[in-house]
Amino acid sequence: MTQRPPSKLLANISWLISILMACVLASVLTAAGQKKVNPTGAQVKAFLDRVNAYVEMKQKLEDGLTPVSPSDRTSGVEQHRTALAERIRAARRGARQGDLFGATAALFREIIVRDSRTRSARDTGAVLEEVPSRSEPAVNAVYPEGALLATVPPLILTNLPPLPDGLEYRFMGHALILRDRAANLVVDFVPGAIPTVR
Repeated sequence: MTQRPPSKLLANISWLISILMACVLASVLTAAGQKKVNPTGAQVKAFLDRVNAYVEMKQKLEDGLTPVSPSDRTSGVEQHRTALAERIRAARRGARQGDLFGATAALFREIIVRDSRTRSARDTGAVLEEVPSRSEPAVNAVYPEGALLATVPPLILTNLPPLPDGLEYRFMGHALILRDRAANLVVDFVPGAIPTVR
């Protein structure tokens, strides 16, 4: 058996270490260059992007409407609301359920179902007491005049993405709706979001 001279052995070891270091460095750089995206986070971001686009559209549509004075509590407010609602409906003529909620609808349902599991049937029934019984909301429909504005419980709200001023989450029938306060319109909804109380 022939022995290699120590300088050749060291050169081979050095070469092998260099190759291993290059492989490790390449894999580290590749991993660092790839952004890991949380699918839920991406869905929520897409939802909020669509919500913000709606708000921008609404602000443009509101330009030119007679501003409501703080002292006006009746006819001026109603005229403004009606005119704004008409403009929004015209601009969103082809709007459909899911245009804003999109793929996040399942996430919203999951949050509400998870909350309902922590409540007794009596507590869940109390939450649903003020929910308008209208079976199914419609996009661009007026929220029922005189109907109670069924508040989404605070423990659910803390788990939902925050909305810009002027939009709010409400319950209607068994749906979670996105309501435009100024226009009193249903902007979008998640059907079947509220579990049936047993």
